[in-house]
Amino acid sequence: MVIITYLLPALAFASSAIAQCSNAATLTITASADASVLAACTTYSGSVAIPTGLATPQDTNGHQQLSVDGVQVITGNLTVTNAIMLSSLSFGDLKSLGGFELGSLTVLSELSFPQLTQVSSMNFTALPALQQMSFGGTGITQADSVLITNTGLSSLQGINNLQSVSTFNVNNNAALQNISLQVTSIKNSLDIEANDGYVSGLTTTFPMLQTAQNMTFRNCSSVLLPSLANVTQDLGFYGNTMTSFAAPNLTTVGGLIFVDNTDLTNISIPGLVSVNGSYQIANNTMLKQINGFQKLSVIKGALDFNGNFTEVDLPALTQVQGAFNMQSSGQLDCSAFEADSTTKQVIKGHYVCSGSVSKPGGAGTSASASSTSKPTGKSSAGHIEANFPAVMGGTSLIAGLLQLIL
Repeated sequence: MVIITYLLPALAFASSAIAQCSNAATLTITASADASVLAACTTYSGSVAIPTGLATPQDTNGHQQLSVDGVQVITGNLTVTNAIMLSSLSFGDLKSLGGFELGSLTVLSELSFPQLTQVSSMNFTALPALQQMSFGGTGITQADSVLITNTGLSSLQGINNLQSVSTFNVNNNAALQNISLQVTSIKNSLDIEANDGYVSGLTTTFPMLQTAQNMTFRNCSSVLLPSLANVTQDLGFYGNTMTSFAAPNLTTVGGLIFVDNTDLTNISIPGLVSVNGSYQIANNTMLKQINGFQKLSVIKGALDFNGNFTEVDLPALTQVQGAFNMQSSGQLDCSAFEADSTTKQVIKGHYVCSGSVSKPGGAGTSASASSTSKPTGKSSAGHIEANFPAVMGGTSLIAGLLQLIL
């Protein structure tokens, strides 16, 4: 009887503790007393929210701080939104959680999660005062998706040791000047744009990245992808300030796009063999030569080049299944490609190639009436090469013809 007397209260206490550490509904923290529920749990099975009306002590500036220790795992989401006076948020022992959402926290300047290494997703939006993140010794190494937009972050230290991620989107962070990640694969999409306040452009480095599904870069001053081997969908560069781009190990890509990169002078992808979609180079003002694709053999979509380039060299090209559009305001020689378009053995679709075009346009547009295809530049396709003088007259023409015959 004595044993039962003591056992029943113990069981009741244990049941109460289990109930406190599990909740089908979201636990809402509005005061320090609510946080003590989490502090009593090693694992909390459920989601936690910290809303606008946080009733914690304020400092002389009217700002609030919230610190939660004890809990190591939150199986659901941690959501903190619109707590406009919250300046400091700390979970000292938390190692793993589901979704991690911070939004519209206008004075949040300190974020401390010193043990956190794993989240299913990160969504950080409108955090203008947050300049840095503190996560674990190695930082967060596992996350399914990451969105960071409109923050004051100057670096992504704390997540730079991510090993793999499905979706990675970093945009409109005015103080962010560099992204360097150790990620090896991107299962869905990567989007980087409009960071560094458009001043000089963001430098991006992915030294270990080997495979990706879809990648988009905008407003970057450099993009380094030394290990990239395969992109199953599009690899696109739009409005960047980088002067060159190289992907020495890239062999296959879905679509390849370079548009409005006004400082770009060189593209080198020497191992690229196939483009399984369309290949577009358009309006890259400083790009005069397109000659960094020595192994490119097959383009399963359209080839669409327009700009002011004077040389296009595609020596291994054996097949373009879609339309072929090449228009340049520079003096471009199209003779090598014309031979391929006539036989339809290499170029299967509609063919347009013109140099000295007043307003070069993309696929589906016609070269202006003033355009010509004078053989004054240089082009090559497959094993064909052509580089003839622009003007021949009198005996020079005869000598030239004899030289060709001999």
